[in-house]
Amino acid sequence: MLLSRSARSRRLRESYIEISRYVRGHVQPQHLQSGRVPSQSCLRIRHSSTTAGQRTGEKSPQGQRTTGQTTDTSQDTGLTQGQLECLRHFERSSLSATDATTWDNLSKIEPSRSSNDAQQASRIKIRGYITSQRAAGKFEFLQLVDPRLELAIQVISSKQKPESREQPDNTKDVRGHTPVEIIGSIVPRAAPPKKNTQAQSKGAATQKEPEQQEQNNTIAKLDPFVGQINLITHLELQADSIKPLNTFPVDLVAKCDTVFPPELRNLQFRTDHGLRRRIRLRSKVATKIRDGMLSKGFDEIETPLLFKSTPEGAREFIVPTRKKGIGYALPQSPQQYKQLLMASGVPRYFQFAKCFRDEDLRADRQPEFTQLDLEMSFAGAEQVMAVVEEIVREFVWSNVPNIQPLTGADTYVPSATGAENAESKTLNFPRLSYDTVMARYGSDKPDTRLGSQIQRIDDWLPDSTKRMLTSLEDPMVELFKVDMQGTDPSASTEFVRTFLDAPTSGIYTNNPHGMPGVSIYDPRRPLRGLATFGHEAAFKVEEDFEPEPGDIIIMQTRPNAPFTGGSTILGNLRRDLLQSAVSQGLMPAPSGFSALWVIDFPLFSPTEESEPGQGGSAGICSTHHPFTAPKQGQDLSMLINNPLGVIGDHYDLVINGVEVGGGSRRIHHAEMQELILRDVLQLSPERVEDFRHLLNALKSGCPPHAGFALGYDRLMAMLTDRASVRDVIAFPKYADGEDKLVKSPSKLTAEQLATYHLTVTDEVVAEHPPPVSLKA
Repeated sequence: MLLSRSARSRRLRESYIEISRYVRGHVQPQHLQSGRVPSQSCLRIRHSSTTAGQRTGEKSPQGQRTTGQTTDTSQDTGLTQGQLECLRHFERSSLSATDATTWDNLSKIEPSRSSNDAQQASRIKIRGYITSQRAAGKFEFLQLVDPRLELAIQVISSKQKPESREQPDNTKDVRGHTPVEIIGSIVPRAAPPKKNTQAQSKGAATQKEPEQQEQNNTIAKLDPFVGQINLITHLELQADSIKPLNTFPVDLVAKCDTVFPPELRNLQFRTDHGLRRRIRLRSKVATKIRDGMLSKGFDEIETPLLFKSTPEGAREFIVPTRKKGIGYALPQSPQQYKQLLMASGVPRYFQFAKCFRDEDLRADRQPEFTQLDLEMSFAGAEQVMAVVEEIVREFVWSNVPNIQPLTGADTYVPSATGAENAESKTLNFPRLSYDTVMARYGSDKPDTRLGSQIQRIDDWLPDSTKRMLTSLEDPMVELFKVDMQGTDPSASTEFVRTFLDAPTSGIYTNNPHGMPGVSIYDPRRPLRGLATFGHEAAFKVEEDFEPEPGDIIIMQTRPNAPFTGGSTILGNLRRDLLQSAVSQGLMPAPSGFSALWVIDFPLFSPTEESEPGQGGSAGICSTHHPFTAPKQGQDLSMLINNPLGVIGDHYDLVINGVEVGGGSRRIHHAEMQELILRDVLQLSPERVEDFRHLLNALKSGCPPHAGFALGYDRLMAMLTDRASVRDVIAFPKYADGEDKLVKSPSKLTAEQLATYHLTVTDEVVAEHPPPVSLKA
């Protein structure tokens, strides 16, 4: 039934009257003085034109008038009292419509000292978090921290409000970490902060130089709730109103020294200034890299995350679809897409790419990780290595505050396949071949700062001594010395005995190729503790290694065969023993950053029964990936006759024993790529067809190209001196692959399983995974 204009006007008026009564009865308006910001709007209750009359007590439309009485609000709206309280609380905690003063401008404000204009020039509205609080007489002193949790100002709130002011005193309801909006006056700070505040912040990573602090009118201080902050020293805020924008649980303790489980990662962010600093440094460095890459003519191009399953070398994450039997795979890397870009005429590509690998997690490994990915056409290994060095030096190291300089390792070995060219001399980081680093350090990613190089000594020892060490025929015997910095021989003996007795050392003491031979150099013992070597070998050990009393000498045997994999038993023993000595204070920790290139990797490696590789039947796998080109200057017929003897044009960047990235020159001929897949790796025709898109692109005049991928998570962990990449990732996965904050991955429901044509079975229906190379 249609209402007349007068009836609609009457109902609208009644609605306004009801709203006005609600406002007067439930909200105390904030009467601001001249220049103050209007108060927040209240919860508004609106009625439709067809029901307003019934909700306001109006009679039927046949001319009967309304009573004008206000009815119970919960009955009017159809909401429960709890729902109404929730809505009212949300409305009261909303931000006001007017803009607030920015914290960037706050520290620059010069407070007016004249009583005439102080009311006008220094009034502000500002938002942030309340942290520490203390009462002193008639006043409350609070610390307000900016939204970035970096800058703070002291707030003074009077416990006695003027009678003319209707704004209630909310400070009693405010706890640490409460977000607030404060309106008040900026005034000069009467008293400087205590002199010992700077001592509280000693050693903090974000502490500024004293000159810079004084110039910026701030001083470093440790806030008990959010950690390290910079306190504004020349201003304070006299609060006229403090409006809480949310509440903080009364039963929750969240201070900077609180240890939170992974399930409370958000509170760890709030209280751990170190974590915040690392995440922001990660963002800053990424921005500098991006700007630098664009300035060098690289194009930032995003590649798809929904890819398809191809045998590149690691387990993939499969994404099912609603089409039965059809699914995507998340990319292990953008490798094939960036080669497609090279074939598409893109000369220089880069992106910060998300990569996914279903691998067992370690401290430096996540199922999803970020890498700086780049590719260059009409370029080879030398050009890419030069660009990567510039990225690391100019875009990364120069933008990390208070970091030690990056230097090259103190050794250099020419390429294993030929003389160095003129361009290679422009590289600042030394280059060591794979065979060289494996022989010297027992690792393809050595920390050269530790010293203790390995040396082969099997020609020093008589056969009788070798037989005491191992049952291997014609073994290779290697030795390294640990400089114990003048430790007493008895203390060195106890240290190495404790180390080898530990359960984690079982891999060394139970080595099927022989236990390590341990000697402690001690002038008080026969042959100075080197009796195991015999007279001639002991003399050569002293001559070549120049041991001092207390030094540890480790000897180990292994098969006399070419190196495979990423490390040897003796190399791992060297690394673990040196790290243990450092952790126990028996030798100084290495300092600085030492970088080197490891080159001349074998193009193929033997397989082992562990994780999936390319899935070929040849018993070998690609050491890097199947798109790596063999190094120039070799007899390429070895690809068919002796593939394990072929050197790949593959290069790794190693800093302080961490492989921070790797790359290679790619195969840019389709026929050569297909030969590698079909004849060398011996993939099945079906698996070769998985790469048909790439093979077709290579056929269409693809230029020579090479590329690199820098592990951004590992790099940031190194730059911030963290042992785990979890400390530089906002929301990391843990050892079981779970994000414990959001509880992912989660179980699939029956409806989801049905939608994607999946079933759950306890039976093992998959075949054994194909072998993978030791390097991969």
